[in-house]
Amino acid sequence: MPFDDKVKDEDILSGLASLHQALTEGFDRIERRFTGVDARLGGLEQKILDVRNDVARLETRMLRRFDDVDGRFDTLETRVTRLEDRIA
Repeated sequence: MPFDDKVKDEDILSGLASLHQALTEGFDRIERRFTGVDARLGGLEQKILDVRNDVARLETRMLRRFDDVDGRFDTLETRVTRLEDRIA
């Protein structure tokens, strides 16, 4: 629209209404994208917690097995010591 000193109030209001509509649509689009990102991050957080729980269970099993192996070594060392005492 060419510059005119006699811009009508209706033209100004119409321009502001168009600007308002464009801003509203833009912010709505941004809000939907953020909502989508939030949903994806929520799923990712749950997957991370699941992996952490799996790792904790595996660590517990591994430590239990190490304890079992240590117990077996202790038993073997005791038996070897007894055999050595008999031989000596």
